[in-house]
Amino acid sequence: MKGLTINGSKLHEVRMKLEPYSQGQGTVSYLVYPKSRINYQIYDDLIQLKIPSKLAVELYRTSVFPQDETESFEVHLSGKTQSRYKIVKLIYPQGHSEDVTFVLHKH
Repeated sequence: MKGLTINGSKLHEVRMKLEPYSQGQGTVSYLVYPKSRINYQIYDDLIQLKIPSKLAVELYRTSVFPQDETESFEVHLSGKTQSRYKIVKLIYPQGHSEDVTFVLHKH
């Protein structure tokens, strides 16, 4: 599966710091989702991206996804520039799924 990079961040390498397993050990743990949990379909001018909700929150928290809905951002697929995109739709998970769906439109 090809890796997707948004605004310079490879989605399968985004690290989310976890609460320590035990206090005082000095160990830091991170949650990272593998490429298999990052699903996307590329159409003519659209990308439909489905990612775990924790990853979606982190992408907004770290401004990988811009807070301003009118701002565009670069998308790369396996290191090759696709184009600039904007988020045009955000669909929250329903039922047992935890995946958030983003629809990105080429800018």
